[in-house]
Amino acid sequence: MTGLLRMTAKEHDKEGKTRVAAYCRVSTDKSEQQHSYKAQKKYFTQLYMNSESEEFVRIYADSGSGTSMRYRPDLLRMLEDCRCGRIDRVVAKSLSRFARNTKECLTILRELKGLGISVYFEKEAIDTARVTDEIMITILEGLAQEESASISENIRCSLKKRMMSGTLGIARIPYGYKKENGAIVIDQEKAENVKRIFDMYLSGYGAFSIAEVFNSEGIPSPTGIKWNNVAILKMLRQEKYAGDIRWQKTYSVFMGMKGMKNNGEQESYYIKDALPAIIPRELLEAAEIVRKNNTRITKRTNSSPFRGITKCVCGRSYYYCESGRLPIWICSGQKMFQNRCSHNSFFDKSYHQAWKRVCVKLKRFSDIILLPCIKQMQKLEEAKSGKREKELLARIEELSDRRYVLYTLCTNGCITSERLAQADFEISSELYNAEKELSFITRQKDSSAEKLKKLYDILNSGKDKDITNDILVKTVTDGLTIEFELIGGLKIKEVLE
Repeated sequence: MTGLLRMTAKEHDKEGKTRVAAYCRVSTDKSEQQHSYKAQKKYFTQLYMNSESEEFVRIYADSGSGTSMRYRPDLLRMLEDCRCGRIDRVVAKSLSRFARNTKECLTILRELKGLGISVYFEKEAIDTARVTDEIMITILEGLAQEESASISENIRCSLKKRMMSGTLGIARIPYGYKKENGAIVIDQEKAENVKRIFDMYLSGYGAFSIAEVFNSEGIPSPTGIKWNNVAILKMLRQEKYAGDIRWQKTYSVFMGMKGMKNNGEQESYYIKDALPAIIPRELLEAAEIVRKNNTRITKRTNSSPFRGITKCVCGRSYYYCESGRLPIWICSGQKMFQNRCSHNSFFDKSYHQAWKRVCVKLKRFSDIILLPCIKQMQKLEEAKSGKREKELLARIEELSDRRYVLYTLCTNGCITSERLAQADFEISSELYNAEKELSFITRQKDSSAEKLKKLYDILNSGKDKDITNDILVKTVTDGLTIEFELIGGLKIKEVLE
């Protein structure tokens, strides 16, 4: 790539018109909210269609709920178009339609401000082109986030009441059932497969073996891809096949993690005889007893220091297995029905021997290997960041002096408070960007060289303790060779003998 020229939005405006984009969002995907979605699109299209001073670019619209912009692809697309200089101004119906997360909203607005792009919110009559509206945006966004939290809590309470009364519907109809005239009924053909799975499991077949049998017979799976042991085990724990429903198996936290397993943190509700049963309840209970008896209880003692950091070149993880007398490592992809991994398993003993050889080499030749690397890394980092760091420090000092002069002028009545507010905002934005870049450069400058220095110090500490957890980041293997990545980014490959 020859180089990237970043142009502001104004540099693209050939006809002198302000290029306007609209952003709208509806809260859910239900049909009644889709009407609102279409109405917003129609409104903005008609508003700018015949404008002489403004050129309407397009509408960016996301449907569905979301407090995070990660789940709003058109918002992200709009921001990328802004960065590429295709938009001069953004219009939204209201702050609540634009964002309900205060931090993300202000981050977006400040980035757009830095690009020379203003945002106008019709409901609140707020225009970021007016600097004094920034404080109002912060306040209103905080209120919008609180309103979102309140709505979320109201929905949660409503769902809880429906769970307690047994009137909550089923979001996803399980395999073996279908919906007819609004009612959930048994799908006889698929129900036979459900019964067969339970019969085979109680006859001694494992989940993996059942999946292989179903795949060999060409029976379609619930997901449309091949059957696997995970799908079989989920079905064996599905209380709905006995006619019961357990609500709130998982729960979410507002503005936090979604779909977390409910291990008693929240109330759950078990309703019997809520559905037509495919199997007797006793059969479900018997399958659960067999599953628990078949589940090998392992002690999480971290018997291997490599647990959780061993990756296969196929991208999946190797897992530690105490099979027979000699523990081995197996790629999890070897049990996949699709894109099965063909890389070798290997003994844990070989793993430890390879790591021991790496440690011996490092300790013996650390002065020869690491010290030159540390010095070279420091020189590279200084050459790369030194000049820019000085420029940023000088710029920060200059901006701070300008702010002091402005406040002095305002105190003496030389400039108005409005002029001070406008200039102070511009200085604050530039200061923020400069300090952010300086912080990033400082972290980068210290990271690699410092980590290599730490590695050198640990290797030469003379202590007998196991240093694996202190210096090893991860390993990647194909079952024949293994690459150890250490702190500081140093990588060493060894053969698994």
